[in-house]
Amino acid sequence: MKIVYTGEVRETGIHIFNRKAFDKECEGLMGKKVEITVQKKKKSRSVMQNAYYWGVVVPVVRNGLLDVGYMMSIEETHNLLKAKFRQVEIVNMNTGEIIKSVGSTTDMTTLDFMDYIAEIQQWGAEYLNIQIPDPNEQIEFAYE
Repeated sequence: MKIVYTGEVRETGIHIFNRKAFDKECEGLMGKKVEITVQKKKKSRSVMQNAYYWGVVVPVVRNGLLDVGYMMSIEETHNLLKAKFRQVEIVNMNTGEIIKSVGSTTDMTTLDFMDYIAEIQQWGAEYLNIQIPDPNEQIEFAYE
């Protein structure tokens, strides 16, 4: 199980935000060996990226899927995109066996999220014949 806490490096050492919760979590690990990782906190995807994804990317892909015969909701389209582009491998530490799972998009960094959208744009263009505009790009749609 991975538990993530944030903090700040100060001259006096590492200051852990929400220290009480951290200490309580550690109580449950008393007597066990633990692994501690310290890394610079990454910037999570922005509110604007999230709005663009749900307001532009997913609906355009959904319409492309509808055009080729797949009747899917917005949520089903999002799940399809995650399954296609966010697969993660989980390794059994005892046997080395690997199983695949679908990763979340909520914990992606801003750069990872841009790469994710670029993959969707390319796939959409190649397989659904759709154009997903970049953020702040205006395109015209011809409705019949």
